[in-house]
Amino acid sequence: IKYPGADMDITLSAPSFCRQISPEEFEYQRAYGSQEPLAGLLEEVITDSKLSSKEKKKKLKQFQKSYPEVYRERFPTPESEALLFPEKPKPKPQLLMWALKKPFQPFQRTRSFRM
Repeated sequence: IKYPGADMDITLSAPSFCRQISPEEFEYQRAYGSQEPLAGLLEEVITDSKLSSKEKKKKLKQFQKSYPEVYRERFPTPESEALLFPEKPKPKPQLLMWALKKPFQPFQRTRSFRM
């Protein structure tokens, strides 16, 4: 039985094998090889304009819990994190007219109930 394409002379390349690395190189790749993409992900969360401020804070808090060393590298001090979210001045509540009056006192003693 001859199959179509079977009569072509195909030379297969020799299989390639992985090279063995030293334990030191393995530890380095394990520690720093995965941190670069994580740092990129952190920057993406920071610069994403589609996320609201509340969502950004939530995602950054989650990232901080999951990858504290990457987070600490990007935000070494609390001040550097605070620069990302500047505090908005809170508007002062307006002074209402009823606040100036005496507070409501439901049990004022106007008369004695004794006879």
